[in-house]
Amino acid sequence: MSSRMRWIFSLVAVALLLASAALSKPEAGESRATTAAEQTWPYETTDNVKVRSGAGTQYKIVAEIKSGTKVNIAASDGEWLKVVSKRGNPPGYIPERSARPTGAPITKKSFFAAGPYIATAETQVREGPGLHYRTVAKITKGMKVHVVDAEGDWLKVQSKHGNPPGYIEKRSAEKSKEK
Repeated sequence: MSSRMRWIFSLVAVALLLASAALSKPEAGESRATTAAEQTWPYETTDNVKVRSGAGTQYKIVAEIKSGTKVNIAASDGEWLKVVSKRGNPPGYIPERSARPTGAPITKKSFFAAGPYIATAETQVREGPGLHYRTVAKITKGMKVHVVDAEGDWLKVQSKHGNPPGYIEKRSAEKSKEK
């Protein structure tokens, strides 16, 4: 093997080692992707900050967070941080300069538990876990539903009448106190 080939292999090995180290311990501002079962990163806002629907000032303002508020960050997109709601609201984005990391990653815990739920709002039952799926039924506020599984922000509900299972948004139901 020529010295040039050894040098190229060494360079590739170092690049892979650095990439591996970067993925295992992300620093503030690095791009991080996550799923609901993965980790979030604890941050604290350093200013009053507007939360936007996307990563950029061209996106709609959906909320405002006061300075000193603890937030969970799921990913970063350039100079924007993706904030995950602790209350089940859709995620939003804040400028990276308006927050600082405060500690080790947090493993998300799902609130899901199978069993009886109560609809907290009128909602649509869909064929699959997403708004792009066809609506197959409607549920009125206060109606009891039997939840058998969860996928992301969706609960899988089972019909008592033998209809195929469907999906409702998690934010549209809460665990019933009845057993």
